[in-house]
Amino acid sequence: IYIQSILPVSKKTSQTHEFAKKEKLDEYNQMLRQLAEEKQVYYLDVQSCMVDEDGFLPEQAAFDGIHLKQEYCLKWLDYLCTHTVS
Repeated sequence: IYIQSILPVSKKTSQTHEFAKKEKLDEYNQMLRQLAEEKQVYYLDVQSCMVDEDGFLPEQAAFDGIHLKQEYCLKWLDYLCTHTVS
């Protein structure tokens, strides 16, 4: 069983959307990590391969700051393929 982190959002999205704030997503990801530890399942920190140096999704990665473009979907897929048991 795998639990994936919630993907990041762009800085602009984090500043303008009430429900998609970086701080809140970080809090949820920490709770997901704790859940994985408690249940002794794998935690996949997908967010780590998607963020820029400030911890946000790069603006060019998504159409609207949330929904990924193909290039970043492929990054996500690559992360899953290289961080899971085959």
